[in-house]
Order: sequence, then C-alpha cells, then structure tokens
Amino acid sequence: MLYQRARHSRDNILNELDLEQFVDNIWSPRQALSVQQWAEANLYLSERVSSSAGAYSTLLTPYVREPLENFKDDHTRTMVLCWGAQTAKTTTILAGLAYRLDVNPVPAMWVMPNENLARSFSEYRWQPMVSDCPALAKHKPANADKFKIMEQHFDRMSLWFFGSNSPANLASRSVGLLICDETDKFAEASSREAGAIQLAEARTRTYPLSLTIQTSTPTTEFGYIWQAFLRGDQRYYHVPCPHCNEFQVLTWPNVKWDKEAKGEDGTWDNERVRATAYYECPKCKGRITDGQKTKMLRLGKWKPANPNPEPNVKSYSLSGIYSPWETFGKLAVKFLNDKKSLVGLQDFVNSVLAQPWVENPEESTDKVEGSGYRMGEVWAEADRRIISADIQEAKGFHMWVVVRAWKLDGTSRLEWCGRLETWDALRVMQLDWKVDDKMVFVDSGDQTRDVYYQACKFGWTCLLGSDSHLFAHVTPTSRINRPYSALQWGDPLSGTGRVAQAEGLSKKRCPVIRWSNPTIKDILTALKNKRMGSWLIPLDTPEEWHKHINSEIKKPKYNPISGRTKLVWHRIHKDNHLRDCECMNLVGAMLLGCMPVPNEDSSEMKQVGDEYKSQELTEA
Repeated sequence: MLYQRARHSRDNILNELDLEQFVDNIWSPRQALSVQQWAEANLYLSERVSSSAGAYSTLLTPYVREPLENFKDDHTRTMVLCWGAQTAKTTTILAGLAYRLDVNPVPAMWVMPNENLARSFSEYRWQPMVSDCPALAKHKPANADKFKIMEQHFDRMSLWFFGSNSPANLASRSVGLLICDETDKFAEASSREAGAIQLAEARTRTYPLSLTIQTSTPTTEFGYIWQAFLRGDQRYYHVPCPHCNEFQVLTWPNVKWDKEAKGEDGTWDNERVRATAYYECPKCKGRITDGQKTKMLRLGKWKPANPNPEPNVKSYSLSGIYSPWETFGKLAVKFLNDKKSLVGLQDFVNSVLAQPWVENPEESTDKVEGSGYRMGEVWAEADRRIISADIQEAKGFHMWVVVRAWKLDGTSRLEWCGRLETWDALRVMQLDWKVDDKMVFVDSGDQTRDVYYQACKFGWTCLLGSDSHLFAHVTPTSRINRPYSALQWGDPLSGTGRVAQAEGLSKKRCPVIRWSNPTIKDILTALKNKRMGSWLIPLDTPEEWHKHINSEIKKPKYNPISGRTKLVWHRIHKDNHLRDCECMNLVGAMLLGCMPVPNEDSSEMKQVGDEYKSQELTEA
C-alpha cells in the first residue's frame, strides 16, 4: 500500500513536470535566428538557380549579411542596393524573400522592368528555389492553380510578379514587402500615370511596418537608384589592408597592372595584364592580391557616410571590385576592352564600378582645334572613306554633306564639308572622292520616298535618327544592345504600282538602319573632346562647321510626374546639320568596322555590322 501511494505520488509529480514543460514549450518564443542563420540552415541553391550550387552560404560574400538582416528589422522602411554586377545582389534578395515566406510572411510584390523578365525570373529563379528547399516547399498550396508563374498564394502569404510597364497591375495589390528590381530600366511615367515605383510604393501604405527594396546598377547621376542611394545613409563596405590594417573602400584607381604589358604593335597584351594586376593600398602602397582580398572581405564592415539621411532609409553602394568571382586581372582586361568605346566605358562605370555616368554639359561647346592638313586634302593612309548627307527641304531642296576618312583603329580625318543643291551633285562628289556606293549614308527622316528612290538608284544606305538609347540585337545565344538597329529595307515604289526596273533603279529596295540620337551624340562629344580616339579636322575648317557642331548642349530635364531628372540634348543654335552628318558618319564607321561598339570583342560579333560588311546589300 505504501509502495502504491509512493508510486502514485511520483507519477503525479512527473505528470505535473511534463505539463509544466509542455506549457513552457508552448509559450516560449521560437529560437530567434538571424536572417543569415536561417538562410544558411534552410536554403539550397541548385544549378537551376545559381552558378554556385549547394547549401546557401555567405562565406564568400560576407558583405550581404547586414543587408539580409534588414528583412527582419522593423526600423528599416526602405533598403537601397546600388551594387555592381556579380556581387550576389539578386541571390541576397531571394534569400530575404524566402525568410519572410517561412518566418514572417506578408503579401509581397516583385517588380521588374517588363513582364517578360518578371515571368522568366519567377519561372527559372524563384520557383525552383521554392521547390528545392523543404522550408519553403511546405508552404506551397495543394491546388496548383494557386501557384502560377506570376501569382502565387502560399499558405500564409501571397506573392505577385509584375512588369513596370503595367500600371494597372502595380496599383491593384496592397503589399507589406515590395521589391523593385533594376529600377533604372523601369518604364517612364506618362501624362496619365505616375512612375512604376510611385505606383507600387503607394500600395505599401496600409502596412505600417512595410519594407521596400530598391536595387539596380546605376545609369546616370539623375537615375532612380543613384538618387535613392543619396537619400539614404549611403553605406560603403570598408575592408582592412593586409599590410597596414587601414580600413578603406575599394576604388578603381587603385587597381594597377604592368604598364609595359603591351605587344610589339603597342596594344595591350591581355594575358600579361591579367597576370600582373593587383590592388594598391592608397596608404602604405602595399600590393594586395586576389587571395588577400578574400580575407579582407571577411573582416569588412559597412559604414554610413551621410549624416543627414531620410529616416528609416538604408542605402548600400558596392563595386564589382568586391566580387569574389572577379579577379583584379579579369576586371583590368575588361576595362581596357570596354574603354575602346564610350558606350562600353559607360557600361563598365555603371555595371562594374556601380557608379553613375556623370556628364559635363559645358564641354559640348569647346571648339575643336585643327590638325596639320588642309580642307580637300586626300588622306592616302585611310582604310575607308565615308560620305554622309543630311537632307533638307526648308527654303528649297538642299543637303549638308561631310566627307570623312577612317582608319580601322578609329582614327579619322574630316576631308570636306559643305552644302550641295542636287542629288546629281552628291553623286558627282561620291565619284570624285572614289567612295563605294554602300559607304554613302543618307538621312531618310525628310523626303523619305525621294531618299529611298535615290538610294535604290545609286546603291546608297539610308539612316534614320531615333530617340531610343539602344537597340536590341537577338542572336541564337544572347541579346546584345547596340546604338543602331537591325537592318531593315525601304521601298520607294510601295503602293504606286510602278516597277523598279522600269524606273531605272538598280535595286528594288534600299537598306535602312535606325541610329540612336542620344547615344551617338554622346560618343561624338567624347571624340570631339579627345576623351576617346583621334578625331581630326583641317586647319582651315570653316566656321560654319564649328557653329553646327556646337549647336547642342546637354541640359537637365525634370519629369514632374516621376520626380526624375535626366540630361537630354538641347539645341541652342538653329542649324545643326553638319553635326547630324558627323553623327551619321560615325554610325557608318561603326557598321564598317572602324569604330568599336559594345561587346565587339565577344564571340557574338556586332550582328548588323558584320551583316552589313559581308553582303552586297542586294534585294533577295
């Protein structure tokens, strides 16, 4: 009896302890993991999602740890990532979104420049990660109709993917987490709708603890991402020198290589540049290797530089120099190749250095000095000779013409410029200067049918200016942007019922290529101000040429709807015709291989240029 009472008493005590422990377990908070700890414990990146497949880790990219924690920081309303390429920016945002899905769910929206990009990203980056990670997959709905590419309803959270060019969609959802990806490529505001970012941010106001993420590589100093970065606390990642322990921000001027790493022809030897590149500490002048950079990153820390930021806005700037996947040598070679063209150099500044391209409007009006030759002199060493003509109808038909000779290294000389009154006069000039038919480029923006007719008659090429900055060229393996369009064709007899042969035309249709007014004018300004190439004019160049060439400057233009400012070309003199001729001549030089364009050294050679040079441009 005593034994039974003792046993019963012990069982009661144990039951009371079990109950107490059970209650404690219910009411005790879940172990507080940092976002980094959760991500490294739960995320797996397959080959479908990342080139660095395997368990998610911040070991190589320790600079992402602080930005990750902003996904759980109630005091951060906006986080801005102005980062260069290959810095794990997108993977960081994916990890943060995954954390919110599992730990702190809230309706979310991911906005990309257009719907196609958003669809592709959701299908090939986000959805595979959800399926590969049990911590995320358990939240997927059983009903497949609730888990679509652009709209996903998890058990405790909904997620939408939109393109910035869809105002109706952006204004239709209230969310607590907003991700605006590649904001500098977002659609512009219109007279009827606010900008994409403004529309999307308005949908977060019903959530007092909402978080907005803005990311992009920058474009200009007036672009969305750079202006957003300036509004925040402007954090830079400081790393210690392995020699003197001085904490510093990695900057491009301190990347060095052997200045004698050149071949016999004076061009850079890429292999020697790659092998000799290093980083020089600005304080102790010590040489820092790629291996030492890895250790420096682990010891680095973010430091704000803006003492007066907007409240609750954290902004981060990170150059591609920090990327663990980019060596100093690889970046040095890329820089030397990219700086061959203004567009390439701007891409390096934006995409690699994560810095805005800064224009100097005043340099547009600097007068070009003449070189040691006279107008009308033939440059015997030239590889190509190009004629460009700007057609005018005002005050009677006439045209402005430029004859410029080019070498394949980009050096050029102005040989003649002036005004002609007839098509026959242009043909006579072409024959006198011995210029090939397809090296005569004629503006087709005015008197289009007549221009097409003459181009078909003599075998010339038509050019048409456009306000687009770049044109997409799609190849079987990639999509490349160029400052000129794909080859098109113009028909002077369209709708007339007349036949080319009866009209005495040598071709049924003429080649037509559109070119970017803003981009080509930027490149022309760089040539004129000796920031690239050798672009020469005669000692006796007429004053009329100087007046035309300096007829436009860049001025800031503010869009009150989007709140965005950008530099645009603005005419300050009425006549700019010879300037347009020089722009068209430059386009012709690019097409004929005399001027470098972006990605020219890649395996995907400049598509239109190669097509243009290799064919006879005859009607099929």
